[in-house]
Amino acid sequence: VLGVFQPKLLWPERLSDRLTDAELDSLLAHEVCHVRRRDNLSAMIHVVVETLFWFHPAVWWVGSRLVSERERACDEEVLQMGADNRTYAEGIVKVCSFGFRRPSAFVAGVGGPRLAERIEWILERPNATPLSGPARLLLAGVVAATLGVPVAAGALSAHRGPTHGGPA
Repeated sequence: VLGVFQPKLLWPERLSDRLTDAELDSLLAHEVCHVRRRDNLSAMIHVVVETLFWFHPAVWWVGSRLVSERERACDEEVLQMGADNRTYAEGIVKVCSFGFRRPSAFVAGVGGPRLAERIEWILERPNATPLSGPARLLLAGVVAATLGVPVAAGALSAHRGPTHGGPA
């Protein structure tokens, strides 16, 4: 995906012929996720920061982490939408083997040592189904009750005042 304000997806000619429909759907969902999250804008802002603070190693480390985290977030969203782990990973590998001989500075998440880690994470991630509305409500209630118990106990002990005399 290139562009910030009017992003465009550049797709190599004949790549679609090498992908199954499920692989193509999951890969397109991944790219749409980048657009929706405005990842190119955040990348552009970080390039400005890297330009201003080129001498600071932490800025470069943060930049590499941002690329990894953007890819991970989109991978996670694609898998939450119901894409099959294996199909999605195979689609990524096919794209990487189609015409990308070496990693490009303008193609995030493609190639390099992080690709192997990314594919491994996708394959090992269990196919989790998102929580339903009632399950989310129940979970929120449990969290609220858990957080509320220490607060209530602290308020109760503060109301009683200090104890005198030691253990009974």
